[in-house]
Amino acid sequence: MPKQLYRSFQALLLLGMCIFLGSKLASGQLTYYINQRFVPLTIFGIIFLAVLAQTLFTEIKRARQHVQEHDHDHNHDHAPASVNLWFMFVPLLIGVLIPARPLDSSAFATKGFNTNSPLVSADSSAQLFETDAEERNILDWLKLFNYESDVSQFYGQKASVIGFVYFDKALNKNQFLVSRFVISCCAADAFALGMAVDWDQAATLKQDSWVLVKGTVNSVTLNGQVVPLIEAESVQAVPAPEQPYLFP
Repeated sequence: MPKQLYRSFQALLLLGMCIFLGSKLASGQLTYYINQRFVPLTIFGIIFLAVLAQTLFTEIKRARQHVQEHDHDHNHDHAPASVNLWFMFVPLLIGVLIPARPLDSSAFATKGFNTNSPLVSADSSAQLFETDAEERNILDWLKLFNYESDVSQFYGQKASVIGFVYFDKALNKNQFLVSRFVISCCAADAFALGMAVDWDQAATLKQDSWVLVKGTVNSVTLNGQVVPLIEAESVQAVPAPEQPYLFP
C-alpha cells in the first residue's frame, strides 16, 4: 500500500475513533464501558486523537503539494503493513455495530454474581453509619453487612433501593434479588451485586425489570452467609436509571 494512502486511512480511523468516543460521551453512554472516574482521562484521549488526526491530514496535504510542485509521485514509498490498520478498524467497527446497553442478568454466567461487597475496605463502612438508611444503595447495604460483625443493629431500618429483578433458585417463590452491576475499572471486570427482597407479589415481576423497592431491613442466609433482606412494603416499576452501574 502506498504510504500516502496508508496515512489517509490511518487519519480517517483516528478521526472515526474520536467521533465514536465523543458521541458516547455526549450521550452519557461512555460509562456503560468504563468507571466514571476515567471520564476525564477519556476526554483527554479524545482531544489527543483529534490532534493526531489533524496532524496526519496536514502531513497528507503537504505531501500532495510536494508531489504537485515537483511534478512526480512518491506514492511508491513503503508504508507500514496494512494489517496494522485492522487493529484500529475492528474495535471501531464492533463499537459502531453493537449497540451500547447496560449489562443485565444474561451476563451473570460470565461476570459473576455476589451477595457481598468484596471490593471495598472495612473502614469505609464507618462512613455509611452517617448516611440516612433510605439513601443507601445496594452496594452500601452490602458493605455494612459484609464488614459489621453485629448486623442485627440494622434490623428494622428503612431501605429504599433501585435495581433490576433477578430470580435466584436459592430463594423461595416470594423472594427475588434486586440487583446492580458494579464496575471497578471497566465493563470487563463488572460483576453483579444483589440484595434479597421478600414480597408476596414477587411472581408478578419480570426478570431484568427495574424496580424501586421500599421496606424494612432484615437478613437471610444464602450459601452459608448472612445477607441483607428487604421485607418489602412496596415494589414499584421504574425506568432504568441514566447510570445503571454502581462504582466502589
